[in-house]
Amino acid sequence: MAHAPMSVGRVIQGEIIPGTDSGNVADCEEAERQFIETNVKEELQRHRRQTGKDPRNLASRARRFPKSMEKIANGVARVKKDDLDGFFDFGNPMDWGRGTGEEDAIVLYQSKKALPSTDESLAHSAEYDDGDGIPLTDPRTATENCDAMNVVFTSNPGNTQQCTAIIGNFESYHVQRWMKVDTAKSTPVRSDLPLALVSRGYASRGKANFYGPPSDGKFSPVRRHWKALRTFLENVDSVLEDLGPVLESVARNNAVVILTCNMGQSALLVNFACSTRRRGFDLGNILVFPSDVETKELAEGLGLATYYDEKNMGPLPSGEARRYGDRNFKAMMYAKVLCVLYPLILGYDVLFQDVDIVWIRDPMEYFDNKSSKVSQFDVIFQHDGSNSVRYAPYSANSGFYYVRANKRTQYLFTSLIYHSDLIINWDSHQQVLVQLLAEHSSLFGLGVKVLGRDTEMFPGGYHYHRNKVFMKNFIERKTETYIFHMSWTENKDNKLLFLRQLGEWYVTDRCAGKTAADILGGAAGGASTDSTALVEPCCAKEPIFSCHYRDKPSKLPCKSSPPIDGGGRSFW
Repeated sequence: MAHAPMSVGRVIQGEIIPGTDSGNVADCEEAERQFIETNVKEELQRHRRQTGKDPRNLASRARRFPKSMEKIANGVARVKKDDLDGFFDFGNPMDWGRGTGEEDAIVLYQSKKALPSTDESLAHSAEYDDGDGIPLTDPRTATENCDAMNVVFTSNPGNTQQCTAIIGNFESYHVQRWMKVDTAKSTPVRSDLPLALVSRGYASRGKANFYGPPSDGKFSPVRRHWKALRTFLENVDSVLEDLGPVLESVARNNAVVILTCNMGQSALLVNFACSTRRRGFDLGNILVFPSDVETKELAEGLGLATYYDEKNMGPLPSGEARRYGDRNFKAMMYAKVLCVLYPLILGYDVLFQDVDIVWIRDPMEYFDNKSSKVSQFDVIFQHDGSNSVRYAPYSANSGFYYVRANKRTQYLFTSLIYHSDLIINWDSHQQVLVQLLAEHSSLFGLGVKVLGRDTEMFPGGYHYHRNKVFMKNFIERKTETYIFHMSWTENKDNKLLFLRQLGEWYVTDRCAGKTAADILGGAAGGASTDSTALVEPCCAKEPIFSCHYRDKPSKLPCKSSPPIDGGGRSFW
């Protein structure tokens, strides 16, 4: 493997190159391109040593593709998948390619003029079969004459005997999915059945993940959607008029941190406010959209700004979700859409986050960095951790993301509110949002970026449950982490216990799950008159630690505690 020059290695590790500005993106990108090209050249040299052949000396005239395909394929080259994504940054979360069987990407040239021209031997090998397989090159050379490029991401969900057909025809930006199944009976794949058109969310085991909501019946998802949408449309102008001055006072650099919460999840909101305050972060750019008066009073008593959209959020349940997808869970998904849409319409960038998050560093510093590569994207998401077909192609986590206000993002979230019947029907606004991301990226050029699953900057439940090495480094503060998201956890009770033994819980027992009136001795509304009335009684000066499960990450060893997973071994 080629080794990067010292300066390039530092670029990749996020360090500063001596003699350059830390924010000089052009220098960083040029150094990265040089490193990629060095890698590829060494790979070519190794190939020549192994085969004893130099493609420049070959004169084969056997075309790789016949004349009958000249409008769809005139040549083909290979590029290292990791290098290609590093060169372009397509935005999709990428699994590491090296040594996986998905190490190389292929580039098909639909026009002879698109073939590389700076390397004649490469162009010849791409067009003609020289006996040494498909030629390998670097991303810049491979695409130097491509005036346009269609990018297709593909895998093999379910590990079936899958084929891919590329057909010359009227251009399509969607992929049809055909499987040997009986869709009427929702059968798994059976080799004795003919191929049939299926939903792209049809799983090989026979489950359809995408299906239209029924419109019949008094409580159908469609009719419930119509009712909620009517309320939204009737009140949106007055809400925006009221909300404008609030956002103006809260926003910093035209951006605001948005949360929404009901009383059932309020303990997690209190923990976020307390942990953030105790770590010295400024809470002034945070705006909470409570769905009930009790949560409004709690947030304000902790020094957080609030906006209570009573017309739209007042009818939502105040109880906690007991499991993913239950009635309360789905109701709060609607609130999550509204609280992001409103600021976007008014022209403010939004960092949306769930309440089960703690800040280690201020994440706005990452998203405010105009010299960062991610600054070119309209929406930037934490990786969910799951590569389920439900979340393809992005696996975007809808509990932590940044949105830049522009026409594309405003219409994205307008479309999401128009699709709330699917949120009800699919038990998830994440699933609906991911499909709209894919469609709007294709249709409107929406720039979508999902941060890598293995990044240490924005970890979540995937890391907590599946990456022991990372979690030990995180606990010892040896990672460059901005936030920790306690996702992938069934309910609030487990989130609370996990955060306590992780050393990230700052809520006193006096306040967990209590209203402001309960905490202040019956003085209902008293928290609103004093912007920090709840800080002293509710926010512990140091994290409150307790052991609960030996098989889950903990700040201190919990070996005497029971496991939560059957047969779970001690984390320590």
